[in-house]
Amino acid sequence: MLANQVQSALGRLNQRERQIIYDRILSDSPKTLKDLADNYGISRERVRQLEKNALIKMKGELEPVSSF
Repeated sequence: MLANQVQSALGRLNQRERQIIYDRILSDSPKTLKDLADNYGISRERVRQLEKNALIKMKGELEPVSSF
């Protein structure tokens, strides 16, 4: 069930955000911010911002819905 929720949350992300999450968190050998920055031609700080925003989007999808 959790795997389905994670896949659903990943589906809310754009391609670059999804790839950053895979490469930084879900990979067996995570890449560094520098690796991804070089790959995308952006700064490490921008990669960090994209990762943070993607995690916020995913958190909103994964939080249980209140029944109140």
